[in-house]
Amino acid sequence: MLTTLRLVIGAALLWFAASAGAQEFDGLDAMSLAKGKKVETDCSITWKNPKDGKVYCFANARNQFMFTQNTKTFVPRAQQTFESN
Repeated sequence: MLTTLRLVIGAALLWFAASAGAQEFDGLDAMSLAKGKKVETDCSITWKNPKDGKVYCFANARNQFMFTQNTKTFVPRAQQTFESN
């Protein structure tokens, strides 16, 4: 019984750790990053890229829409800003 409980708790912790860190750019707004700004979000607005499964957070629906219209341009720009100090 105790072993089963440990397995269940361990699995839940692994799931939580994986889902908590699943957002790209540590939950910063991806479109703002693409524009050179670091804007924190609560990740209530997200988009999952169907090609690679990465999840991006947005400060608002407009940023989400704009980002998804040209991900080939915006993802590298966002990555560059995210990696800068």
